[in-house]
Amino acid sequence: MDPLKKMLLEVDKQLQKETQDKVVVVGYSISDCLKKASEYFNKDISYLDYEILERGKKGLFKKKPYKLLITINKDYNPYSELEEFALKLGVGDKLLSTELEQYIEPKDVDGTFKVRIYKEGVFLTVCPPKGKGKPVEIEECIHRLEQRGVTVYDIKKIEKVVKQAKCEPVKVADYDPIPEHDSTCRVEITPDEMKAYVKITPPRKGGRDLKVEDIVNALKAKGVVIGFKEENIKKALDEEIYMEDILAAEGIPPKHGRDAYIEYKVRIKKEFQLEEDEFGRVDFKNLHLIENVVPGQVLAVKIPAEKGIPGRTLFNKIIPARDGKDIELKQGKNTILSEDGTVLKAEISGHVVMIGNRISVEDVYRVLGDVGPKTGNIEELGSVNIAGSVLDNYQVKAGGNIEVFNSIQKAIVEAEGNIVVKGGILGKDEAKITSSNGSVIARFIQSAKVYAAIDVLVEEAIIHSYVEAGERVICQGRRAQIVGGEIRAKKEVRARVIGSAAHPKTDIIVGYDPLLLKRFEEIERTLKEKKENYDKLKRTQKTLETRKKEDPDSFLAEQRKKLEEVTEQVKELEKEIQELEKEKEEVQNEMEELAGEGRVIVEKQIFPGVIIRIKNAAYSVMDERFSVQYVYRNGKIIEEKYVKERKK
Repeated sequence: MDPLKKMLLEVDKQLQKETQDKVVVVGYSISDCLKKASEYFNKDISYLDYEILERGKKGLFKKKPYKLLITINKDYNPYSELEEFALKLGVGDKLLSTELEQYIEPKDVDGTFKVRIYKEGVFLTVCPPKGKGKPVEIEECIHRLEQRGVTVYDIKKIEKVVKQAKCEPVKVADYDPIPEHDSTCRVEITPDEMKAYVKITPPRKGGRDLKVEDIVNALKAKGVVIGFKEENIKKALDEEIYMEDILAAEGIPPKHGRDAYIEYKVRIKKEFQLEEDEFGRVDFKNLHLIENVVPGQVLAVKIPAEKGIPGRTLFNKIIPARDGKDIELKQGKNTILSEDGTVLKAEISGHVVMIGNRISVEDVYRVLGDVGPKTGNIEELGSVNIAGSVLDNYQVKAGGNIEVFNSIQKAIVEAEGNIVVKGGILGKDEAKITSSNGSVIARFIQSAKVYAAIDVLVEEAIIHSYVEAGERVICQGRRAQIVGGEIRAKKEVRARVIGSAAHPKTDIIVGYDPLLLKRFEEIERTLKEKKENYDKLKRTQKTLETRKKEDPDSFLAEQRKKLEEVTEQVKELEKEIQELEKEKEEVQNEMEELAGEGRVIVEKQIFPGVIIRIKNAAYSVMDERFSVQYVYRNGKIIEEKYVKERKK
């Protein structure tokens, strides 16, 4: 070919490519122009973009038409509105990651048809098009029939079926059996007898198609009795899904019963959310730690366990189901339990206290002034409310909560529930404050020993004190500071400032559970005693066995009995020591796992003199640091920048 002619052809192709998505249209309105372009491109108007080349005018005697350059917008997304709607709903990627076509009905769909060969004959099904879709043509149907090996057919019936397009199967030819060309299916049943899959082979020329009942019969031949998924089978046959595993039957899995549980109608676990105002102050006086109830108020309801529902395999074998486990709703002090044991109510007015797994209602003993010479020591089974202070050398012990409106001085205060001190604790190195099942909340703690099962929350400062918490020690407020002493917590120690410019020794230990440590120490002590006892008994056993061996004639019945008793005691002790060793290892593992989770947060400033311990690592602060946190990673303590979360 001539090079010039070849070049001109390439230019022509390029021009054709550039102009095939563009057209110039003239009309008396923009809408009229877009309609013409829509018909020209055979595209919906929503896919078109335009540029006004000449603006039209509407005059009384003369009109000037619009001239538009109209193009197909290749970047147009018909689902953009749906995407925008999804984002507004907040479902975001969840919706946008799916095929959006399933949410939008196409406007234009071509007609469809299918040919099926059964024993009863050859059937043709024709479905009509939608919108501007293309209808099925007779030639397509004939071509498909011949592809399937059908050469003798009723052309008039085919024409009628195509014309009517009722989406119903119509017989257009007789069946000429060629068994070796028929479609077949293979059934596979899972080892647990809960699922059956079929794999369908396509028919060859003139071969028969399978029906739903053919596949169901094949399943029955394998012993399947229940769980036929006829919809799945029909879908696979309609869509001609061949040589793929299709779930054709499924057994009924057992439904295990839900365990019984207690639904509490009062707050039994107090979650403290410390909120600062715009001046950095924390309101420690309104933490809502104490919940009052009245007689007859429902405290808890037991939701009974459910019975399990047995399942069945494909072969109709019963699969037993587990019934839900029962639980006991335990009655505490000053409560009433219904006869069926499902509803617990308050018997008196008072404070709700959760001790162990029992809810109790404690009445309140009120002290109008100080606990001192006029009142003496106080020991109450319920809660205690003190309008004044607890003075030096006095004691207050309560089975519920203790609330002190002023301060605790050099005193001993113990409670099963929460201890709230709206003033502060001025311990003079001898105060001991203990909450065995709750938290301790105070304005400040100075020179005192404080123990809490849950949290220790302080507004201003912890100064030269020993503080131990089962969960957290939080010193949060405008002047929140920890200075000197030893602070221990299971999960977290947090303060605005830790240490001071005077560099007093301040130990912060996290990842430490006092209850676990106490249990570990108890196990070690018990193990030591049992091992000592075991060694003594073992020596006695050995002496008696030696005597029996060396001089059996003089080994009396009384000595034989003694040897039997000692041998039995040795066996028992061996078993107990093994169990304790195992428990010791479990507690130790739990302590080690817990230790790595602790953290120390310094919101503002930390000074030298502070030693931080997490798990088996220690970190000495050598210079002033600002807004940091300390965590345990890879066997050592790491300092990280701390950024306080702001309120949304």
